[in-house]
Amino acid sequence: MGQNSLKHKELKGRANITRNLSSGLNFLLTDQEDKAIEQLLELLDIEAATIDTYLALANLFRRKGDWDKAIRIHEKLHQLKLPKVQAQHIQFELAKDYYSAGLYDRAEHLLLQLVNSEALREASLKQLFSIFMATHELSKAVALTTEVANTQSKSLRIALANLHTESLKGAALDLTILAELAERYPQAIRPRFELAKLALAQHDAATAKGALLSILKQKPQWSADILPQLSQCHLDEDEWYQLLTLLADKHHNTSARLLLCDWLTEHGSITAAEHYVLDKLRQQPNIRLFQKLLQIRQQQSAQAAEVLSSVEELVNAYLASKILYSCRSCGFKTRQPYWLCPSCQQWETVEPIAGVDGR
Repeated sequence: MGQNSLKHKELKGRANITRNLSSGLNFLLTDQEDKAIEQLLELLDIEAATIDTYLALANLFRRKGDWDKAIRIHEKLHQLKLPKVQAQHIQFELAKDYYSAGLYDRAEHLLLQLVNSEALREASLKQLFSIFMATHELSKAVALTTEVANTQSKSLRIALANLHTESLKGAALDLTILAELAERYPQAIRPRFELAKLALAQHDAATAKGALLSILKQKPQWSADILPQLSQCHLDEDEWYQLLTLLADKHHNTSARLLLCDWLTEHGSITAAEHYVLDKLRQQPNIRLFQKLLQIRQQQSAQAAEVLSSVEELVNAYLASKILYSCRSCGFKTRQPYWLCPSCQQWETVEPIAGVDGR
């Protein structure tokens, strides 16, 4: 009788758990999140061994912005004696709760403990970098250089390069420091971009030229921003022509084609420039090349200049409203460049767009 009584109580308890879980999931499926949360909370009070249910509920709270409830659940789980891998995962989730709630010091403390965990090292470092950006403690990010080197993550190296470069703002910059950063982090383009900018300011055309050419070789889509600076580096005519031809023909870059058109006008004839633009427009339509064609036609015919100028004004108004950059990670669109995407918080993912409106 005693054994039967115990089994009966156990089966009754399991039935209650199953009933609460089923009704809670039903509320979730019918978009009644508030009722689902209450129902699942009752389940958690009954059965504390359902770790996956706890984690799912805490993530639900965090998405809703109820960070205090998510923190309470994860803290409760963190106190349990669990396998190491599962315990570290819960610790990481708790750190994310603290970060979302603005408790950066607590999140940092937990994440630093996870940096030596092979499974969570990369994710922990990315979260730490977000904290250091929010607290403007960039020197702490630089101190994690060794930990980043122990990963295979390209995105982490790019992030560290940007944070290191950002930390140098306001300091007495010299070319040596930026050159060392550019050499240490070849995956990132910002150190070389800043190196070139400083070199041009100090009239060191050779250093600027080397940095800018290496960026173009790695990221030809940045031609619209790099070529105007490169034009200040005293390239000879043949080298400039060959570079523009390579970018225009191999990479189909619109900015290079526009500059090549100017080169043809200066060193050849305006008719050659017109034929070149028409040929490229037939191959790949682009509104900026069409604008250049309008300018050429205005120079050729004073009679048509008045009509064409009004058309060019319409084209200019159209271009003034178009985006120039887009994040390849999340699709964020903007007219100005960002090293850090404001939407997905990824470094160096906002790049110039291509296509009909591209540069």
